[in-house]
Amino acid sequence: MTEIDMRVFARGAGVTTTFPAGSVVFSRGDAGDCMYVVQSGVIEMVIGDKIVEVCGANEAIGFMSVVDDAQRSSTARVRETAEVSIIDKRKFRFMCDEIPNFAQYIMGAMARRIRGMSQAM
Repeated sequence: MTEIDMRVFARGAGVTTTFPAGSVVFSRGDAGDCMYVVQSGVIEMVIGDKIVEVCGANEAIGFMSVVDDAQRSSTARVRETAEVSIIDKRKFRFMCDEIPNFAQYIMGAMARRIRGMSQAM
């Protein structure tokens, strides 16, 4: 299966903004009212002092909280200046319902995240 590139669609679906290196996109414990698609740059997913994942272009972050309405489980810290598209909860639900490729993209991201966490343990 080929990887789905959602960057162009995500750019059209939400607001795109830039976060400078060293900034925080969201923190553990924050409400999860949106998800992000990384357009460019590098974002580290951090729990405590441990980097649990490094995300780059075309990767989704923050989607788990949009799926289950729970608080953010990690902090997203910008390693290299990152441009991200922000997709709010309403648009996320619409995209999951109406765009099969988006749902496949999110399921793939979730599977990679679970496998990565399992290997880290």
